[in-house]
Amino acid sequence: MNDAFTNLSLIISSICVVVIAITWLSTIKIMSSYRNKQAFIMLISGLSIAAIPQLLTALAAIKQQPLPSMLSIISTIAGVISFIIINFVLMKMYTLGIKLRFAPILLLGFGALAAIVASLLFTPYEVKHGLAYPILDFYMFILIITMLVVTRQIDMPSSYFISLLTLFSYQLGLMLHRYVFEQSQLWLHILVEILPFFYYILLFYILLEWIMDRLLSTYQSAILDGLTGLYIRRHFQKKMLQIMYKKPAAIIFCDIDNFKLLNDTKGHQVADMALQQVAAIIKEEVSPYGIAGRYGGEELLGGIAIDRIKPANIAERIRERVEQETIVTVSVGFSTTKEADELMLLVKQADEAMYYAKTTGKNKVASYRSIPAALKQRT
Repeated sequence: MNDAFTNLSLIISSICVVVIAITWLSTIKIMSSYRNKQAFIMLISGLSIAAIPQLLTALAAIKQQPLPSMLSIISTIAGVISFIIINFVLMKMYTLGIKLRFAPILLLGFGALAAIVASLLFTPYEVKHGLAYPILDFYMFILIITMLVVTRQIDMPSSYFISLLTLFSYQLGLMLHRYVFEQSQLWLHILVEILPFFYYILLFYILLEWIMDRLLSTYQSAILDGLTGLYIRRHFQKKMLQIMYKKPAAIIFCDIDNFKLLNDTKGHQVADMALQQVAAIIKEEVSPYGIAGRYGGEELLGGIAIDRIKPANIAERIRERVEQETIVTVSVGFSTTKEADELMLLVKQADEAMYYAKTTGKNKVASYRSIPAALKQRT
């Protein structure tokens, strides 16, 4: 049985070292892409320290004998210090705009130092397979609970809280295993061997999740308008060309009436809110059939396939909903690929139709086809 546990310990600790190494290398790769490298340097340091207990555990398993007193306390200290560093860095990474402060880290570091000194002053607790340090183990337990409480107020991913709960279960199981049941319970022995593996897997997943969030954010900022959430002009054109290539299509051009006056009298905040509401309505109405984009200022576009719907119906629904649901109205113009098969010309025609609607009363819909021929050549 002892050989089986020794092999399990060696396998789990070796896997943990590999996972830590992969996370460490991934962090270095990410760091090369950021100018502010402070947090990443600290994370690399924390991961390096976190590898120490796993390496020492693997060493003890290979030699099939308990760690010497000095290495045993180094292993315990490394676990505490790495936990403090890694968790503060993760909090920094997921709380954008908050400067990483060293004071809390130093405070917890001094607490760890006090626990280390106290552990050295007292005789280690002897267990079947080595030595244990109750003060340091209890301090680590308090640290985990503290992090669970503090981070409840921060918008951290669920995987982070799962990792803390995993480590909490490990630390609680470790203390029960060592000091209550004195390593007599088989299930506790297996639990404290396996849980670190899941913890380090979760750490790697948290880092991977953070990378994916940043990539998605970067991609969205490149294609979406920050205020309205609609496609920027360049991406709208790209997506619209794909629609036009497959099906007959239409451009719906919307312009908010008296928007400058609203901005001047009610302020930017009210005007921006109205713009966002109009954008949301346009997006809702055109989404089943196509896409929505911001052309510039208060000018918003819908691009739709018209094989299943009449563009006049969509344009009128947009106009009606804006009038009923917001404090503004819109003038709407549209043109279809029956009038032009080139995108920029189609947008220009829809713009002319919108302008005709605006100059003939506002809060109305006009098609390019309905414009008098004498007005179609305006510049």
